[in-house]
Amino acid sequence: MQVFGVALAGFGVSFVFSMVGAGGSQVMVPLLFWMGLDFKTGAIPLALLESAVTCFSAGVVYSRSGLVLMSVAVPFAISVLVAAPLGALVNFGVSSNLLMFVFAISNMVVGLAVLRGKSVVTNPLSRRSEITLCVVAGLAVGFFIGMIGRDGAPFVLAALVLVGYDAREAAGSSSIIVAAGCLAAFLVHLTRTTVGWELFLAGSLACLLGSQLGSRLMTERMGSRSVELLFATIMFVVGLIILIQAL
Repeated sequence: MQVFGVALAGFGVSFVFSMVGAGGSQVMVPLLFWMGLDFKTGAIPLALLESAVTCFSAGVVYSRSGLVLMSVAVPFAISVLVAAPLGALVNFGVSSNLLMFVFAISNMVVGLAVLRGKSVVTNPLSRRSEITLCVVAGLAVGFFIGMIGRDGAPFVLAALVLVGYDAREAAGSSSIIVAAGCLAAFLVHLTRTTVGWELFLAGSLACLLGSQLGSRLMTERMGSRSVELLFATIMFVVGLIILIQAL
């Protein structure tokens, strides 16, 4: 029964979150926790793997549609890969309640920032400024991916939208960046996981299917403002629910 629940949740979450360039771990972690998995050794590792599968799968679709900005994705992804393992190691010494609290607040703040939808810069970024943004934001995102088991896409999408990038391109680029970070963090968490192989397999296959459907729907039917509204609504609602649970 738990396998079916994990697969069903994985399909639904990946379908929705793949449309905004995210893996959905901000929803999968609490869902898996409520299904009975330990927050740190069960929910986080499984959610990270599912997010990696979702983002990689969606990233392929977005790349073929020209929605991945490689000049942004490459330096961002490299920085995330460097910092994600460090965040995962820090996670081992932090209480679950504190992780859930940080998890909830970050969801709500990022959701509201993207909903604002206005660039904080007046002129296009120079190449040097673009690389600096990608490196600094990538290190921060990677650390949080590892520490609190979220896929980091909210921070990536918010950073890119708030400096003037189109929301659809930001979501497409985010998929590639997040896939790398989630995989790196998962490999560290895998050393302490209590999840059986059947849950990893069921969740991964379900996320693969859901993300293919969701990403194709985004490229064919959704505009940039729709992506922003969907993203902000999900982030705020999920953050509020988790905050209530953590307090």
